[in-house]
Amino acid sequence: MKEKTQNHRLSLLMLLALLAGSMSFVRAQSGQLSLQQCVQYGLTKNKGVIKSKLEIDRANEKRAETRSEYLPQVNGSVSFQDNLKLQTSILPGELAGQPGTQIPVQFGTKYNTTAGFDAKQVIYNQSMIYGMKLTRESIKISEINAKKTEEQLIYDIASAYYSAQISWTQKKLVESNLAQIDSLYKITQIQFDNDAAKQLDLDKLTVNKTNLQTELITSTTNYEQQLMLLKYYMGMPLNDAIQVSEIDMSGQASSLINTESLNNTDVELVQAQREIYSVTLQQIRAGYLPSLSLNFQASVMNMQNDLRMFQKGAQWFPTSYVGLNLSIPIFDGLAKNSRVKQTKIQLEQSALEEEYLTENLKMQREKANNTLKANQSALTSQKSNIELAQKVYGITQAQFVGGIATITDLVNAENSLRDAQTNYLKALVQVKLGELDLIKSTGNIGTIK
Repeated sequence: MKEKTQNHRLSLLMLLALLAGSMSFVRAQSGQLSLQQCVQYGLTKNKGVIKSKLEIDRANEKRAETRSEYLPQVNGSVSFQDNLKLQTSILPGELAGQPGTQIPVQFGTKYNTTAGFDAKQVIYNQSMIYGMKLTRESIKISEINAKKTEEQLIYDIASAYYSAQISWTQKKLVESNLAQIDSLYKITQIQFDNDAAKQLDLDKLTVNKTNLQTELITSTTNYEQQLMLLKYYMGMPLNDAIQVSEIDMSGQASSLINTESLNNTDVELVQAQREIYSVTLQQIRAGYLPSLSLNFQASVMNMQNDLRMFQKGAQWFPTSYVGLNLSIPIFDGLAKNSRVKQTKIQLEQSALEEEYLTENLKMQREKANNTLKANQSALTSQKSNIELAQKVYGITQAQFVGGIATITDLVNAENSLRDAQTNYLKALVQVKLGELDLIKSTGNIGTIK
């Protein structure tokens, strides 16, 4: 009897040691990446971001191309012509003293060589001036699109990061629960050896242990998949090893959230597009104005019946001219008038789109704010619930070791605790994602950087 009492005391001491650290969340280890580090990596390595920056470079080159149209255009040319058969012209015989007849005459030489260059400089072309302004606005749109791409990437990385954190926490909880079951099984085995427990108790613990082992495999797989998704968004090689930092279990809203501001790239994009429509309208109207350009051409020509044009004594005849070209549009079949009306319609559509988008964003912001508050309230309740479930489980364990509670009571308490843990993690996920949605709806997703 004395030996059994000692065994019970030994079992109780083992259980108390187990309970001391059973529900503590595992701390972060060295070498982990913070969310900001993942975002910064993604902004430099993600293919979509790199592509959007290249689009800005392309827009800048397009601007340089458009500007070049207002610079001097110089072209050189060299031509060589072999007149296999000279063209025949008919002259009246009176020129040769043969009235009433027609005399066939061939003019020119067999070989003609010409070399020269021509230059053109636009002096005034209002449509071209507005064209250069359009390219500047196109660069602005490219920059806004690049910003939008970065913001979406930040959102995707943050979402995947939070999911990985939750999966990691779930994995650690399962490992902790499995360690408890394993220790409890050993204690129960000691009790069984001392006729203080039944085989049924061991069997029930074995069932729970097997279920936890299966759950651990699932949670480990989920964690690895979330890490793979995170690395995909970051543009990191999938075979590289990374680890996320420990999640903030308080579930409080980030101090970075500013619900008063509303700086959305979609609105900026609509505004920039409307500016393009406005400049396009000015460009079309400028098509009614005259344009003025300066032309210059100079060349030399050699005409011989042999190929000795480069020998000494060959004659080269220079020619050149300079002139102004004034182009005055008169009537184009009302084509520009139709284009003006189309562009005005686009301007009206753009203004309506901005109004609609602004109202929609305000609605999304309010919805995200209300959803976050509800999720935080649910998280607070789940946090209290998990603390209560931990307390009940600890008491039930002690009672089981002391022979007061049955194995069924212990299993039920353990299942309730696991359900509370799962519900708490689900609520925590909703809080983190709700916080992320609120930051995005206010246009401040870039603050995560």
